Amino acid sequence: MRAIFAAGAASLVLGTSMPAMAKKKDVVFVTTSAVKDKPAVTLDKAQGYILLRSDGALPIHLMRVPSADDQAAYDTMRDEAFVEAREKYAKKLASYERTKALAESARKSGSSTPVTVPAKPVEPTTENFEFTAFGLLAGVSIGPMNRFAKQEGGASVYLQAVTPGTYRIYGPITVIPNSAVMGTCLCMGSVSFEVRAGEIADMGTAIVKAPPPATAEDAEGIVPLNFQLQPATPEMAVDARLTAMPIKPAAYRPIGKLPNYFGLTIDRLAAMPGVMRYDGDRIVDLTAAAPR
Repeated sequence: MRAIFAAGAASLVLGTSMPAMAKKKDVVFVTTSAVKDKPAVTLDKAQGYILLRSDGALPIHLMRVPSADDQAAYDTMRDEAFVEAREKYAKKLASYERTKALAESARKSGSSTPVTVPAKPVEPTTENFEFTAFGLLAGVSIGPMNRFAKQEGGASVYLQAVTPGTYRIYGPITVIPNSAVMGTCLCMGSVSFEVRAGEIADMGTAIVKAPPPATAEDAEGIVPLNFQLQPATPEMAVDARLTAMPIKPAAYRPIGKLPNYFGLTIDRLAAMPGVMRYDGDRIVDLTAAAPR
């Protein structure tokens, strides 16, 4: 099934107020679907693909990093939603003023039936207006079901079709629109990688069964969760059904912190040699001198 990640995810945001939500007519930033385990596989060269191995069934959630075009489209959506919120506010304010005047008139006339006046509506401003975050409109959920291949001992291979672009690892999280969200958010430090059209980005192997080894960097700050990522190497096996399309190791880059949109346990991805490490809670980019 092809998933379109849109407004439904916004209803999962935890908080004291609900942000304005994107609508069906708004831009779709990501389309995604799991490639099924079949004897023969046909891949669409207009799509990008993500390959991930793991030592067990694994949920992982990615979020697209907005391109300049994405950001412009998102800003337009937000601006339009702000105008609509202002229009609704004007109507609510007018209704409030009418009710307030009616209540005052009833009080002065000595009416035995008081008129209840609702709370005055809050005027939307550029400072207090909330709109669905881009990441919640551009998510990709991989696993734990819909494995492309199953191996001995519970090892799994996932292959996911996605809109080409740059994606960050948000965490080992199960996201079910309009339902529960479970897992750990790598909000305090993670990596991104590019997925190109007509190519398979090989994420390597996710290790979830054994705790990652402690490192000096980890001891300074947050202890990483039971999740580590081994980048792809030439020695890693590739399914023969995928040889018709170029497979390239994901070129990981460290990426900054993100809000904990789903109100989950917060953690960070373990340090990756040649990619990133931590200095306390600061992310140190080890790819700065590498060609991009």
